[in-house]
Amino acid sequence: MQTTLSAIPFEPTVILLVTHDEELAAMLHHLLRTNGYNILRATSAHHVCSLEQRRSSTLAVVDRRQAIITQLRRDPLIGHIPMVALQPPGQPCTEDDMVRDLAEGYDVVFPAFSHREWLAIIKALIRRQALLSTPAPELRANQLHMNVARYEVTMAGRPVQLTPKEFRLLQVLLQHAGQVLSRQELLNLVWGEDYALEEHALDVHIHALRHKIEPDSSRPTVILTIRGIGYKLLTS
Repeated sequence: MQTTLSAIPFEPTVILLVTHDEELAAMLHHLLRTNGYNILRATSAHHVCSLEQRRSSTLAVVDRRQAIITQLRRDPLIGHIPMVALQPPGQPCTEDDMVRDLAEGYDVVFPAFSHREWLAIIKALIRRQALLSTPAPELRANQLHMNVARYEVTMAGRPVQLTPKEFRLLQVLLQHAGQVLSRQELLNLVWGEDYALEEHALDVHIHALRHKIEPDSSRPTVILTIRGIGYKLLTS
């Protein structure tokens, strides 16, 4: 049975598909094209970097068996876009594998292949990417400064390099600076209410973010843990 979502993008959205598995590529190409997306195919990180058209990509779907996320994140043309790690049907993917993939730079890891759920999350990621691309006021707290339009973050004047998910997480914390946000609220605001994610994955991202912005990540003074509830970004 063919799975098609009712909401089709008005403008063709380009999705970068990276896999050397021809059978998987053919199945994904058909599924995504059927749902109104244009596909840019590559078989490796080197192949991706050779494609000038990659700058038009809104989102990347990557075969997680190919350990190339670090290379893709370093690409100045696509390093900022959402990247989805896809586990081919019938292949094992443990919780530890998923946590590691998220820590290394993926936004979402699909351990199983459910067409309808997969398409819904792809759509949600593209929608949030469009919102993040819209110019917004600069955000400040303590010595943190974020320019959303330029996709820039500084801490005490020092540039901070963040993954897209870390950037979005910090943006939400800055927008609610001084407020306590529960783990579930952060999951909903950053990943979306239509995506179920373990709270441990959120903690992994908070840990990585602290390493980049805290003077001493072992003794946080910017992003505080509110035991039993969630997190709070201090305003002074």
